[in-house]
Amino acid sequence: MLRRAVFSSFLLFLTPSVFAKDLPSGAINALFEEAVSHDTVPGITMALGNDKGMLMAKGYGFADVENHVPMTTDHKVRIGSVSKLIATAGLMRLAEAGNIDLDKPVTEYVSAWPADKPVITLRQLTSHTAGIRHYKEGANEFLLNESYPDIDSALAMFKDDPLLFAPGTDHRYSTFAWTLVSAAMEGADPSRDFRAIINEEVFAPLKLDNTVFDDQYTIIDHRARPYTVHEGELINAPQTDHSYKWAGGGFISTPSDIVRFAVAHVASDYLKPETTRAMFTPARLNNGETVGFGIGWKTGFGDYKQRKAYKDNASALALMDDIPDAVMHSGGSMGGITMTILCREHKTAVTVVKNVSGEDDADVFLLALKTLHFAHTSQ
Repeated sequence: MLRRAVFSSFLLFLTPSVFAKDLPSGAINALFEEAVSHDTVPGITMALGNDKGMLMAKGYGFADVENHVPMTTDHKVRIGSVSKLIATAGLMRLAEAGNIDLDKPVTEYVSAWPADKPVITLRQLTSHTAGIRHYKEGANEFLLNESYPDIDSALAMFKDDPLLFAPGTDHRYSTFAWTLVSAAMEGADPSRDFRAIINEEVFAPLKLDNTVFDDQYTIIDHRARPYTVHEGELINAPQTDHSYKWAGGGFISTPSDIVRFAVAHVASDYLKPETTRAMFTPARLNNGETVGFGIGWKTGFGDYKQRKAYKDNASALALMDDIPDAVMHSGGSMGGITMTILCREHKTAVTVVKNVSGEDDADVFLLALKTLHFAHTSQ
């Protein structure tokens, strides 16, 4: 009862306000107005919040260019692989309830997974150390527009493919690993399918009223139109169906919802402290080497510091160094690019999404990083 009362109190604190009193909103606005000024950037939506509430939430540019609909904080956008964090939260709620064990062979929960494959655990799947492949090169799997009626049919896409390496011996990012995670969640809780688990274990308790499965045929209020860039020109994104990867990239949401979701991990009793510590601790390979993921969440900026776009950017590196206790996830969808960063020390999170893919002028990672810096310096 006490845990429920504390959690309810946390949710009341996160009633959105437009701007926090001491936040340099003018400087932040200037960042985003410049970013959305490019012809290839239709719109950007962002939110910034901490354990006291929503510090800033605003939309820039257009949610729908053709109909001149301005982007607002109500618009739902494709969050891509940030969906993996939502799946992680549902998984960890099942683990806390004793319904699933992250260290048991996944075959204990998924009868459709081939028994002759090497033993894979959920801990390996969620840290991308299981050897499951990502999108197959040249197969256009990222552009799939085919409806999959259930998770078993989605598993059939890759379950017979060989593993890239023996589980626990290497690290390779995989969206398909999360399809297997969702199958295990259903197997561990057979009274509910994956949708019900997420609705009841994540959306409902966190009051994520603006986060939904990205069903392409369902009428969804305030769904932003997705765009992409082809030969330097902004065009409508091709239609895609995400039913083969709900857990790995199948949700749309508002940045405000994602910020509330992220902050709940460090400022409420939604999950136990020992659970979040495990989630935010870098996973280890069999040889003891650590990787840049914990359970679902990316841990630290190590990978970003090595990327071509940032490794020689002194100001970006300094900003990363200024947030040593950060966890995060990016998201890439057809028609949406997302960045979410959670600073555990300051219990502050930022989410930035642009409703376009294949576009390089607006860097959502740098926008998120700079916004978080402004929040820290105003405290």
